[in-house]
Amino acid sequence: MTTTSFLPRLKILVAMSFGVALTLSGCFSMPSLSNAVAQNQAQQPAQQQSQPTQQTQQPSPGAAVAYQYQFNAFYAAMWNFGWFGYKDANYQPGQGTVWQITSSRSSGRPITFGRAFLKVNTDTTQWWRLEITGSNAKDQLVYEFLVGPDMKVQKVGYKDPGSGRISEFVPDQSGQEGGPSQPTRQQLANYLVGTESVQVQAGTFAADHYSYADPQSGYKGDSWISKTVPGYMVKFTSTNSQNNVTSSGELVQIESGVTTLLGSY
Repeated sequence: MTTTSFLPRLKILVAMSFGVALTLSGCFSMPSLSNAVAQNQAQQPAQQQSQPTQQTQQPSPGAAVAYQYQFNAFYAAMWNFGWFGYKDANYQPGQGTVWQITSSRSSGRPITFGRAFLKVNTDTTQWWRLEITGSNAKDQLVYEFLVGPDMKVQKVGYKDPGSGRISEFVPDQSGQEGGPSQPTRQQLANYLVGTESVQVQAGTFAADHYSYADPQSGYKGDSWISKTVPGYMVKFTSTNSQNNVTSSGELVQIESGVTTLLGSY
């Protein structure tokens, strides 16, 4: 694939990743999802409401749709930090990574985004986890999801931040494409600035610096990538001169021995 033919895909990736940055910076309301589940619980019989909070329950249709919408946005974020992503996640079972993301559109402390590869099952399906904590530490979403060999999400469990209840849903398979279609390093070679030493909260890494600018949209993004980091992303920055929105993120921690928080397996 030539650089010219790759540019339309790259612009789509830029648009996705910029939306992801806004999502992670608080443009979606986590409390509203909690309220939707709370309304569902209020409509349930008293006997059902008295069940233990850790027991998996089915949400109301409205709450399920809201959580699926939120999950889809964060699932895109899992693959597309900055404008740069890989289909190969570069994780080992039990490894996790934590990033902090800030945006000029959010106030308060940074958004914390955690991603972990939990387990490989005997049938080659995989359990993964996403954790998102908003500017208010109480606004935390935890998703654990089962991914098939075709990279399609088969099942999603989540913990409601308001009630602590665990529910699950099966996502619509028709709209899934089996994971992202990402550019290769060869395709992005023209955007490579060089290898730099980058210091973030998780440590200091030798990282490849990639930079991309689109004068038409006003977008400029820089990503620092290391093969030694699960998920590859060490740091990213993005700006948009047309709306003066900026965002940035950096690796905070690489975790080991990570396991389920929701009793998924």
